[in-house]
Amino acid sequence: MVFTDKINIVMHHSSQGMYKKNILSKSLNIEVFKSSFAVLSIFFLLVVGSRFVGYFEQAAEGNIDPALILSIIILRLPDFITLLLPLSFFLGLLIVMSRLNSEGEIFGFFSAGISKPDLIKFLTPQVFLYFLLTLILSLYIAPYTKSLSKDLLKIDSFEEQLDAIKSDQIISIEKGGFLHVTSVDNKTIEGVKLLQLDDKNPFIVNAKKLETLENDDNIELKLVNGSYYGGLFSNSSKVISNFNEFSFHIDNVSSKDGELNFSKLFDYSLNSNKATFQWNLSIPITILILVFYAIYMSSVKPRESKFLFILPGLFIYILYLSLLILGREYISDNPNSDFELWYVHALFILLLILYINKDIIIFKKFGISLKSENIYVRILILVVMLILLTWMII
Repeated sequence: MVFTDKINIVMHHSSQGMYKKNILSKSLNIEVFKSSFAVLSIFFLLVVGSRFVGYFEQAAEGNIDPALILSIIILRLPDFITLLLPLSFFLGLLIVMSRLNSEGEIFGFFSAGISKPDLIKFLTPQVFLYFLLTLILSLYIAPYTKSLSKDLLKIDSFEEQLDAIKSDQIISIEKGGFLHVTSVDNKTIEGVKLLQLDDKNPFIVNAKKLETLENDDNIELKLVNGSYYGGLFSNSSKVISNFNEFSFHIDNVSSKDGELNFSKLFDYSLNSNKATFQWNLSIPITILILVFYAIYMSSVKPRESKFLFILPGLFIYILYLSLLILGREYISDNPNSDFELWYVHALFILLLILYINKDIIIFKKFGISLKSENIYVRILILVVMLILLTWMII
């Protein structure tokens, strides 16, 4: 009887421990999900907002059709989410873990016999969900929708626009100018109005007929029987003249994509299938590595700032992403090179191992300085991070 009671007591305590761990696991996953979603929403709005501004600037210059802007943004959403998910999950987890440590709630986990590896086990379903979603977006959906958006953004050369021009249509030309055609009959362009907004010599030309001649690096426009009005939008002297023939040269540009910020992240073009595949696969892999950094970096003391490790965490993420971008561009420029992006992942795994074992390795001193509120260390991290950010967005 006594023996049976002991068994029941052990089973009771065991079931209580399991129940407590399930509650803590559910609580941790909910907090991480809410924080990650909040961070993702903020970054998503910032990126989409900046893209809207960039595309509207291009539309104002006559480079793209304003009606296409919303379609282009929608097509780029998978590409944006692919890069923002790892960052959002990493920062969300870092914020939650720092708060748990700062407010002492982490000791509730430890008192239930939960270690840091156990915390990673609790987060495994959520990590796998983010990894799988990012993997599908990065390998299959984002490349396809990005290609479609580039087709919409593609601007035909001036000669192609002239070949397809219709009566009573306006087309844009290089360096801020517009050409209006009254009628087109069997490739004969008549009733031409040309506006060139050159800073040094802006002018307007009215002509009865337009002829074109394409050279290697420019196109010659020959306007026949018309009037020239120069200096109308500047302080220079005004010139009005009639002519029989007036020739005008413009650059022969085959295509032009939107030159927007974050080109190294969103608008890059690669010449190597190897670089493309490794880059698309590397983005999901960062989630698996960064989850360990977030768990082991967020050990702050009670009453310390709960955001103590946000700056070092951002620094690690930006450094990680910068090295991947450098590796991607190196592989694209040197397709026969033996270098691969897996070396970058291996480097950060090695740094993670060193950081986890900093108390028993000579790395200990660096780990302590990182945890201290050393203003010089923080300034150095901030300066390097700003340099890397500037390099990525230009």
